[in-house]
Amino acid sequence: MTLYFRTPEMMAEHRRRMMRQLMEDSYNTERVLTFPMELKSTENEYTLRAMLPGLSTEEVNIQFNDSVLTIDGEYSAISEEGKESLFSEMPVGRFSRSLEIKDPVVVEKIEASMKDGILTIHIPKAEEAKPKTIKINAK
Repeated sequence: MTLYFRTPEMMAEHRRRMMRQLMEDSYNTERVLTFPMELKSTENEYTLRAMLPGLSTEEVNIQFNDSVLTIDGEYSAISEEGKESLFSEMPVGRFSRSLEIKDPVVVEKIEASMKDGILTIHIPKAEEAKPKTIKINAK
């Protein structure tokens, strides 16, 4: 039988090493930006609106796969010749958001438009997802 004697300092150091390793294993060095969005529902469709100022329609990618709507793209750096940047809060880099829609939708009829930096996506509900009214027969 082997006995191990541990001091509180040894245990604390072991925990620090474990946490450091956990952080190194899970840390993704690529920064992915996010953006605000809202999802509304009517009887016939979902409407998603997302704020993506400064982007054209060619810079935004929309995919619907396995009930997950994904919006992604990239903000390019804006550089001006002969000007030194002293301060900037302009977004630069990749952005991405995914949203799961569990109700059945008509994928072929999903439409997207962009105006004044607001992306609007209309996602029609399939017939089986729409609420049904059941008439009660009096006897």
